[in-house]
Amino acid sequence: MYFEWDKSDLTAAAHQLIASAASKAQRCTITLATVTGYTDKSGSRRYNVGLSKRRAEIVRTELVSRGVNGGLITIDYKGETDPAVQTPDGAREPLNRRSAVFIQVR
Repeated sequence: MYFEWDKSDLTAAAHQLIASAASKAQRCTITLATVTGYTDKSGSRRYNVGLSKRRAEIVRTELVSRGVNGGLITIDYKGETDPAVQTPDGAREPLNRRSAVFIQVR
């Protein structure tokens, strides 16, 4: 799911995506879930690490509110490293402002 520039609030589309993923995952046995937050390269590296952490945490919180066991969810945050789209420093790239969710089921 994607975020607005310098925001960690979930969009309406993100709420729907998380609800759908949580619903599908709960039909199986969840063994592990990981949420990873990312940012674009605008802002300082230090600030972006914190922003990516907030993004991962808000997605985790939403998954838990949708019934996914919080004890199975880990978070990771990459800041501006590992971008989806390579850009120069300082660039605002919407595709890099994201959180990725991996849910492992059996």
